Amino acid sequence: MILNTFKQQIMKKISYGFSQLMKLHLHDYHVNLKAKMVPFAGYDMPVQYPLGVLKEHLYCRESCGLFDVSHMGQIKVFGEDRMKFVETLTTGEFQSKKSGQSVLCLILNEKAGIIDDTIVAKRDDHIHIVVNAGNKFIDMKQMDKIIKEYNYKVQYEYLKDKPLIAVQGPNAHKVLNEVFGTEHNLDKIPFMFMVNIQKNGIDYQVNRCGYTGEDGYEISVDNSKAEELCDKLLATKMTQFCGLGARDSLRLEAGLCLHGHEMDETISPYEAKLMWTVRKPNKDTGKYNESAAFIGRDALPQRQKDSKFKRMGFITQSGIARPPCDIEFQGQKIGSVTSGTYSPNLKKGLGFAFINNEYAKDGTQLQADIRGSKVNITLSPTPFVPQRYYKPDKQ
Repeated sequence: MILNTFKQQIMKKISYGFSQLMKLHLHDYHVNLKAKMVPFAGYDMPVQYPLGVLKEHLYCRESCGLFDVSHMGQIKVFGEDRMKFVETLTTGEFQSKKSGQSVLCLILNEKAGIIDDTIVAKRDDHIHIVVNAGNKFIDMKQMDKIIKEYNYKVQYEYLKDKPLIAVQGPNAHKVLNEVFGTEHNLDKIPFMFMVNIQKNGIDYQVNRCGYTGEDGYEISVDNSKAEELCDKLLATKMTQFCGLGARDSLRLEAGLCLHGHEMDETISPYEAKLMWTVRKPNKDTGKYNESAAFIGRDALPQRQKDSKFKRMGFITQSGIARPPCDIEFQGQKIGSVTSGTYSPNLKKGLGFAFINNEYAKDGTQLQADIRGSKVNITLSPTPFVPQRYYKPDKQ
């Protein structure tokens, strides 16, 4: 049931208009693992493996799941104006960040709608950006526009031959120590920090981040060495490849948004409850710590003033509310579901919905119209399950 509904959603809603499906560098590797492949963001992607979505989800929570996220766009930005460029492109604050530190931020249009969400890492001689698969060419078009309009002295490189493997779960640090050795101290890297290491003459880029709510890493490696990396990760006997189905239920339990569902170019950071990703002025001086203002900033105050709804989490008393699905109060539509799934950990349905501000309070009892059946739901704080990122100062 989880697979069928998720498969229908992604095939129907996230094809992005590509005329021909692209293949992952590790496509044949996944087929040999007997993965079920489906179209997603223009790629032929593994949605599940023989273990099944539910067991893959639980395996990631309990040990360590592997996810091929090579469809994501990896971009390096070089040049003397790279800080001005990234501060114009995204909402992130970078001036105070250390080399290697990563930031989750947004790319906005002039009306403060969300073009994409991205992870940006500040490096010694460049900026490293990871963007969503379905938006990466849109994002690069926005980058070209900014470079031209602002006359920034930057160049960027799209890393099309660098597979990206996410290693997620409570045993992720043990897995990396076994594969790469303890001398690199990968288990000590804080959440949202990126490092480069070398093992047996092979270069790896490792960022401690992920999309499951668990501790974990994303590893970028040359295409020629990707299968070897996966073989070594699986050889630890602590890992299992997981597909898009588990990735979706994991991110929802962790309270994480998905572009095209909780975000798009008509939704503002305020409505998506993502203002925490937006650069803010100093409380004392009222000035921004930046070299350039981000696109969309001037429109944000009015968008916040005009907003009539916001993203809320919900839990169902029975059934699973998935889009398209209306949320009602006493028979009146007051919202719409953006994402919904069955939670293997909580053993109940949950999801996100945009709810009219008047009703957008945790604990509010509402109803979801699931194919004509009215199901009681309760608006709930998120994350639905605790996030377990590695933050040494909070351990």
